[in-house]
Formats: sequence, structure tokens, C-alpha cells
Amino acid sequence: MIPDIRQLKKKIFKYRIKPQYQKQFKIGFIVIASFIVLSFLVNPISQGIDSLKNPRATGKIQVNKYKDLNSVHLRYAKARGIKPFKSSWEFHKGIDDLVDEGRLERVSNTKNYVVKRLTHSHPYLRPVAHDFLDDLGKRYRQKLKKNGLGNYSFQISSLLRTKESQKSLSRSNVNASSNTAHLYGLTLDIAYKSVVKKPLPWMKVEVADAKAIKLLSETIGDMRREGRCVVVTERIEKCFHITVIR
Repeated sequence: MIPDIRQLKKKIFKYRIKPQYQKQFKIGFIVIASFIVLSFLVNPISQGIDSLKNPRATGKIQVNKYKDLNSVHLRYAKARGIKPFKSSWEFHKGIDDLVDEGRLERVSNTKNYVVKRLTHSHPYLRPVAHDFLDDLGKRYRQKLKKNGLGNYSFQISSLLRTKESQKSLSRSNVNASSNTAHLYGLTLDIAYKSVVKKPLPWMKVEVADAKAIKLLSETIGDMRREGRCVVVTERIEKCFHITVIR
């Protein structure tokens, strides 16, 4: 309970203070009173900010199970993808030329999706795959609005890989095949463990909102049925492994 400053002031000022000290005393009183009030306000404010940073999970996450085989992903990726980079050195040497030629485009954060910190891949896709990603983001946002949910962004966890990075990944991840569609610029992984929300303009938090994540899986399924992609739901990595067809 915040103390009544007026009552406090009456009790203090009933004592006689010499005129030459009254101004200094009033300033000191204001400072002390402000500190007392702030001490009562800061704790609930900090608790509120903490709850924004660490939202509780809502519901049990259940997503659609898609089972397009790796061989199918590879067939489409090889048909329209780039020639794989052998190493990171080769990637950095050749990426600018591929971008200038319009064969690859850089993938950056938008209001509809964010790129997670990439450890074994680079944020580039073929133009057709980039267009697919933008369409998916817009359609997901529309589906969220239609169902009365907040503005969430989905997260991209992997994009273009080199043979070198794939080999490194396969050592630590038994689910990572050495022959992956990620080498060709048409394949991306979208995480489904959580989605991202901005409770404040400068703050991004991951939210395990089961309804929002289910809608994400349905939106991906809509585009799969339209023949725009093939998808496998990866249980261990908790992501949708998507290769774009058109």
C-alpha cells in the first residue's frame, strides 16, 4: 500500500523549523517522499516486464504431420537449385556473384518471420523460395487475424548449407543426412517449438502458443496442397523441413 504523503507531511511539519532551513527541508522531503513512492511502484512494474519477457506456454503443441520423403525433396531441389558450395570459403567467394545474377537472395527479418541465429547455414534462398516464404508469412498473419489471435512471427532455423557445414552437422545430429536438399537454395526449416511476439516495440519474445503454432502448420499444409512445396515434419528438431517447388 502506498503511504498517504499528505498525512506524512502534516506529521512532519507540525514541528517548528527555523525559516532559514525550511527551503532545504522541503527539497529533502520531496526527494525522500518520491523515493518512498517509487519503491512501492518499481516492484510491480518489474514483475510486469518479467511476465512479458517470459510468457507462459498456452496449450499442448500439436502440429500436422507431413511425410514427404527426403528423396522427393532432393529431386525438386536438384532440378531448380544452384550448384552446391563445397565449403564456407567457396560460399564467401561466390555468393556476391550469385546475388548480382539474381540466382540467390538474402533472407532478412520481416514483420511476419524472423531468422534465428544460424550455426550451420547461410541466410540465402533462390528467388522462388524467397517469394514462397513471403507469401507464407502474409497468409499466416491473415489466418491469425481471422482466428482472433495476436500478431505472431514464425522462426526460420536453417537455410542454405554448404557440403562442409552439412558434414559438420551430421557429426552431432543423427537426423542430418549428408545428402540434404539444403545445399540447393530451395529448402528451409521453420521451427514449431515456439513463435515470436513483440509485446513492446523493442522487445521480442518466444511464445509457445499452441493455437498459433497449429495455425502455422495448417498454413504450410495449405500451400503444400496447392503444389507449391513438399514438407516433412521433423519431430526431433521440432521444425517443418520445406522444399519449394514453385
